[in-house]
Amino acid sequence: MMKKGIINMLAVLLALSVSSCNDWLKLEPQNDITVEDFWKSKTDIRTALNSGYIQLRSQVNTLFLWGDIRSDFVVQGPSDEDFSTPYYRILNLEILDNNEVLKWGGIYKVVNYANTVIKYAPDVRKTDLSLTKKELNAFLAEAYFQRALSYFYLVRTFKEVPLYLEPTDTDDVDIFLEKSDEETVLAQIRQDLEWAERYAPRGFDTGLEYNKGFATKAAVQALLADVYLWSEMYAECKVMCDKIINRSTFALMERDQWSRIFEEGNTHESIFEIQFDKGKNQQHNLYKLFGGSNGSNFFDPSFLVSPQVEDLYDANDIRGDLTIIDNSAQGSGLWVGKFYGGGKFSDRDANWIVYRYADILLMKAEALVHMGDFFAAQKELNKVRKRAGLGPKILAGDRNDAEDAILEERGLEFAFEGKRWFDLLRVGKRNNFERKSKLISVLTARVEPTEIPKWQSLLSDPMSLYLPIHIDELRSNLNLKQNPYYE
Repeated sequence: MMKKGIINMLAVLLALSVSSCNDWLKLEPQNDITVEDFWKSKTDIRTALNSGYIQLRSQVNTLFLWGDIRSDFVVQGPSDEDFSTPYYRILNLEILDNNEVLKWGGIYKVVNYANTVIKYAPDVRKTDLSLTKKELNAFLAEAYFQRALSYFYLVRTFKEVPLYLEPTDTDDVDIFLEKSDEETVLAQIRQDLEWAERYAPRGFDTGLEYNKGFATKAAVQALLADVYLWSEMYAECKVMCDKIINRSTFALMERDQWSRIFEEGNTHESIFEIQFDKGKNQQHNLYKLFGGSNGSNFFDPSFLVSPQVEDLYDANDIRGDLTIIDNSAQGSGLWVGKFYGGGKFSDRDANWIVYRYADILLMKAEALVHMGDFFAAQKELNKVRKRAGLGPKILAGDRNDAEDAILEERGLEFAFEGKRWFDLLRVGKRNNFERKSKLISVLTARVEPTEIPKWQSLLSDPMSLYLPIHIDELRSNLNLKQNPYYE
């Protein structure tokens, strides 16, 4: 029988930021609300779920860093001129286990909120008779989505991570777990999402920001399609993509409206976005990465756009000028402009888009290539190209060439949306790192020729493509073992 635990509901209600690496494990009794006193109504479940979304909002910088910092699309910015910042060191493969980018506590805090809902929400039906089984399952689907999304970021970044499936709110929960291997984590993610896909709501009646910012059935299906693609389960990926495509709820934004995807957010192309609203004092700190203003101070960017990225955009491609701001005349290079409404650097509430319709089309295209249906893959690819103002591309019978064409299109469409590194790694690791050389050749394209041999050597071990565990985590949990490449 479960011990009576004092849960830190103040932290759940406010989603306080993580102050140290293991705060997500500590649910200390900062007030007198017990588990039994809190979980009384469906409103309590919604409050706890919202805490997960709020915590996820606080992690947007991490989602970008994990998904883009090691890619070929970014280079050192002027704010990194001392060559010693954590970002500079990762950009140059000088990755030590004390680098702050490695800290995973904020993501694990989302996991803990989700685990709390999964454990305690079912008992609410005993006290709130208006809570139907259908409503409960919909709440649980959101929690499983939050947990799965968090673990998907973790497993792609670190490969092997501790797999917590219980909230750390009672004395009988082991908080010092060993790492689970990649396939075990992926299997749990798939299990969570396959359950959630059956019960997640098609939408919410409470407003557009909820339909785009909460875990709807389409959001679950998009994440599951991505997980299947990563897991090399191509037929299953296609099925999930088709479920979204056949619903006719989503569509590509019109060509001349492409920038609205980022300036306004929650468009008919959007499937799941992390919501920001400066009217509610919900603003991100991307200006610290991309450059811009916080209202009182102006910041140089930590990252600039790699010059080779500008060259990838065709003159007819409407995405180029809307993605990149050329400040070369002022001596500061190419800036990321996608999230600033065309150069309004004081805007800090652009939503962070996790999935949109173009992603579904290109995931389906990639799956079709690996299923051998190049013609069908070509049709999906060219829908995205046509919207961008480009002519059709023919995918021939060579799988690698077709995969490369889709990889390039994904780069152009999703530049600086926290996807590029994961796309490169997915292609490189496929079939037991069959295309590792492709990944290395892409990454070394942005370095000086004299540095290429060093990079080739450093990247030769597949485990070098995953980040090390932060030293603080290793010191606090002696059951954790470092990624062997970094030992």
